[in-house]
Amino acid sequence: MTAITLPKDLEAWAEAEVAAGRAESVGVLTAKAVAGYRRQLALLRESLDAAEAEADAGDIHTLEEVFAELRAKFPDEA
Repeated sequence: MTAITLPKDLEAWAEAEVAAGRAESVGVLTAKAVAGYRRQLALLRESLDAAEAEADAGDIHTLEEVFAELRAKFPDEA
């Protein structure tokens, strides 16, 4: 297993989640966070691949339309 050092604020938050019974351990919470990040990144890549395929097919969208779609798919990142 790889040792991970969290910034103090995230470490304190993770420890509080464990203390409150909302997480099994800091390690499990960190693993779930990384898995969630990986899922979001995969969705973003899929979206970019789909956009590229649409552009190649001549179905062009404005930048504003693309960002609106991304904000809708990833509201927590805005």
